[in-house]
Amino acid sequence: MQLHKARLDQQLAEGFGPDPIEDRALRARQLAGLRARRRLARSLRARVKDAERPAAPRMTAAVPLSRRAVVSWRESLLGLAERLERPDPVNPCGVARVLVLLTDGTGPLYNPGAADRMSDAVWWIADGLALDTGEDPGR
Repeated sequence: MQLHKARLDQQLAEGFGPDPIEDRALRARQLAGLRARRRLARSLRARVKDAERPAAPRMTAAVPLSRRAVVSWRESLLGLAERLERPDPVNPCGVARVLVLLTDGTGPLYNPGAADRMSDAVWWIADGLALDTGEDPGR
């Protein structure tokens, strides 16, 4: 089931509309819901907080953060978190893009070699959160 969700999230992040496939429409409604958005906002804030802490050597299976990229884009990441928490409707595409950012271990949040792509990721998410005029979120 988790792999299926990940595939649907990727499709939504890439801009596939929720209409043609019933599973994708359901997933879009889930992502557009305030509960999922608040959870992702907390995750974004936690990544920023983790990046601001002094680096301490520890044994963990977690993928380490690209601290430089996260700290450099701190305000933008926190702004995205604030946008997710507002009760105003958002496009599920942008919410799926936040999920991609948070879970892609090769992306700019975690990979220092990809840190220069953080600006692209932030704008990609912000653009994805915007609703088209007259659009029904999660439709």
